[in-house]
Order: sequence, then structure tokens, then C-alpha cells
Amino acid sequence: MSNFTGQINDTMILKSKALKVKLHRKKLARNTTDKELSQLLADMKNVKTAGAVRVNKTLFSKTATDPYMKIISEAGKYFYRMTTPWDDKGFRLLKVGVYKDFTKAMKNFTRDFREAVEGFINSIESDMTQMAQELGQAFNRADYDHLFLSNGDINREFLMEKFNLEVEFDKISDSDTNDLRSSLTDADREILAEEIEKTQMAKFAKAQASVAQDLYDCIEAIHERLSDTDNIFRDSLVENLEDLCDLIPSINIGEDQTINDLAVTAKAELCSFAPQELRDDPVKRQVVSKKADKLLNNLDGVI
Repeated sequence: MSNFTGQINDTMILKSKALKVKLHRKKLARNTTDKELSQLLADMKNVKTAGAVRVNKTLFSKTATDPYMKIISEAGKYFYRMTTPWDDKGFRLLKVGVYKDFTKAMKNFTRDFREAVEGFINSIESDMTQMAQELGQAFNRADYDHLFLSNGDINREFLMEKFNLEVEFDKISDSDTNDLRSSLTDADREILAEEIEKTQMAKFAKAQASVAQDLYDCIEAIHERLSDTDNIFRDSLVENLEDLCDLIPSINIGEDQTINDLAVTAKAELCSFAPQELRDDPVKRQVVSKKADKLLNNLDGVI
């Protein structure tokens, strides 16, 4: 598959269409290393190297941690679905046109996450009682001492600092090069400006390419799984493509019409039958497979 290089000639256009966003996630560690059990196992197995064997112990039940774990996972999936890659510092691109819906969704995730964390904190003592039963002789009250104040109360401030779910926004700019520019000649500044332009456009082309690549991969998966009538496939095979086709206008920051048109065509030609219909009807299955193959051939060299 060839590389897609969306045509945007001016970084000012890019700056008006996108924001840089980064997702910050943090949660309390659920497991800890039990040094005593680790040493017992090492002695039992005649392990010579210190630290070569470690026994991990679960401190909290899944019942206690699942609520906030589920939310932080769903928030992450939504964040990565709505954004495209930008740099190696964790920033991604968000299309300005979906900013309002995006921030609303992330605020809901943040609110629900905080409520789930507060529920977890409130249940710590009762969960410790449950874990004492589950861990048996491996339970050690000292593993939880850092969660409590000297008077025995739960250290809520400490615990809340162990959790985080928020989005950082930033503009696409050249501010990090301002100091360098001030020490350059006019000629050198022009050269630097050109290099910055090339770098940003290369990063943007990579972001656009990831959208096109995701579309290509979904279509390729449909062709591969449906081409053989013996292949088993999940409903998500078709559902993932349909969801992506609906999403593409929101993540196609460059508003490249070719990508939008390909998404419309792919949804119309490959998602017209329900997954069960494709399992039950070999003819429909082959029709969709052939359309996917044809679409891949058309895409090759375009994306």
C-alpha cells in the first residue's frame, strides 16, 4: 500500500483546522510485590539470583476497581478514536469542528471517573476485609498502611492524587523555536521557517495517512475473512468498518474529499448486509468479498 500525502500547502490552514490534544491517565496500582512470599518461593526453588523471582499480590478486588477501570478504558478508546497521531510526546490532532462534542464527552468521562474513584475510596476498608478472606495467610495489613492517616482515617487527599483523567489542549504553533529564531540572521530564519513548515506538513501527512490506513485495513480484513466460506468472523468485522466510515468526516482534519468519498463508498458497498446474513448466504458473502477486493485495488496507489 502506498503512502497517502494529503495536499495542504500552508501550516496556517492546518492550525485553523486542528488542535493538539493529550490524554492524561493515572490510577492506583492494584498489585504489589510480596517480598516475603517472593523469598519463600526463591528458597523453595533454590533460586540463586536475588530478585529473579517475584510474587505479585492483588490488593483490591475486581469488584472494587472495575468501575473506574472500565471508565478509564472507555475514555481512552474514545480519545484515540476521535484523534489522529501527531508527535512522539503523546499529542494527537483533534479536528476543530468536533471540539464541542469531544469536550462534552470527555467531561462526562471525567465526572464518571471521579465518582467511581470516590466510590472505590469509600469501599477500601470493606474491600480489605474481602481481600483478607481471599488472600488467606498472604494477606498483610501493612500493605495498606500508606492509604491511611496516623489517626486511622483514610488518606483521601493522597488517594485522589493517585488518580487522574483529563485532556490537555494546545495550539499548533512554532513557539518552541522563538528563542532560536531571535539569534538567527534573516536568511537563516527563512530557512528555519521552511524546515518547520516541512516538518509540520510531514507530521500532518502522517496523521492523514493513519485515517486512510485504518480504512484500508478494515476493508482488507473484510476481504480476507469473507473470501473463504469456511472462515469464522465476528459481527465486529462489519460493525468496525461501518463505525469508522461514519467517523471519518470527524477525524479527516484536512477534509480531503477523496478519503470522505472512499468512506461513503465502502459503507454502501460493504456494510449493506448484516453479519448474520453473510454467514447464512454464501452468495452475499462472495459479493461483498469481491466488492472489497475491487475497492482495495482502486485504493492501491490512491491512499
